[in-house]
Amino acid sequence: GTIVGSAAFNLLMIIAVCIVAIPNGEIRMIKEMPVYVCTAVWSVFAYFWLLIILVVISPNVVEVWEGLLTFLFFPVLVFMSYAMDKGWIIKKKAAANKVRIHEDMTAEDLAVAEKQVREEHGEDLTADQVARILAVMNPMKKTRAQYRAESNKAWTGGKVKKKDQVEPVTRMSFSLRSLSFLDHSM
Repeated sequence: GTIVGSAAFNLLMIIAVCIVAIPNGEIRMIKEMPVYVCTAVWSVFAYFWLLIILVVISPNVVEVWEGLLTFLFFPVLVFMSYAMDKGWIIKKKAAANKVRIHEDMTAEDLAVAEKQVREEHGEDLTADQVARILAVMNPMKKTRAQYRAESNKAWTGGKVKKKDQVEPVTRMSFSLRSLSFLDHSM
């Protein structure tokens, strides 16, 4: 009972903390959905497997073969997650349909990007929500120099300046709000 209760507590508490930690108005997306689904299915399977071996097969006793089989499930889980990540089991979607945002985009290109986001996530989104979704879909890549500067500041006890931590959401939402085509409803 202790192990099962502890595992359930950990699973539910981790999910709860992850949900509560997201500030109001911000969006998080799962990047690797196949790996997430694989892990979620295996975690639910683990509880059913435990129920089967402790209630149905050999009540209140874990036999050696059950323990060994349960232990062997872990490498299978790791391999399946790796295979999902590599796209061996479920092929990853082509990135052709994904909206790419860059600095040289015209107003027409941004309108197309906004239309694709609204088609996928709903027509009733505000301009700020569209900007946040686009920012999450297109995170700004840090340069090696930025990583090096942050590392040096962390190791020497220096503080990272607020201007170094500018979120791409802020810049993206500003650039989208400043365009006149977003003022009318679609």
